[in-house]
Amino acid sequence: MESPVPQRQLYIGGAFVPPVKGQYMDVLNPANEQVFTRIPAGTAEDVDAAVKAATAAFKSGHWSKATGAYRAKFLRAIAQKVRDLKLVLAKTETMDCGKPIDEAEWDMDDVATCFDFYAGQAEALDGRNADAPAIDVGMAEFDVRVRREALGVVGLISPWNYPCLVSAAPGARGGYGGIIPF
Repeated sequence: MESPVPQRQLYIGGAFVPPVKGQYMDVLNPANEQVFTRIPAGTAEDVDAAVKAATAAFKSGHWSKATGAYRAKFLRAIAQKVRDLKLVLAKTETMDCGKPIDEAEWDMDDVATCFDFYAGQAEALDGRNADAPAIDVGMAEFDVRVRREALGVVGLISPWNYPCLVSAAPGARGGYGGIIPF
């Protein structure tokens, strides 16, 4: 029987790659216990590769040093793509989690709304950094200010019953590189 959702690979370093050990696992639809797709069975070696790639990407500064306005464009594009694919994503979520389709559709609305919200937060970071007040440290020769910026790579874990509402948006708005296990 052909799976309605194609088998996936890991996305590491800007490319889809098979898991290091080449192992996959079945994903069952809880309503009928049928396999509806296969996903990579990632290992510690895959995590190491993802962390190495995310760290290199973070250090490049392309995302981590970008303005909040720049990052907001991507977050809003993700929100729009979720809206565009709402029914497909909801159906997949229903097959994965066993939740009613109406609830899965509401979830997709929530996902899009969260990405839009954090896009606004990303833009607000630009202003907060630019307008940061000086902190009096008791020495006139010092001009001390707080600058909010990403510090490194973060690992993000998504709940099994709400996988599309990942922790990606808050981290992305702040410029963090992330590793998301789906």
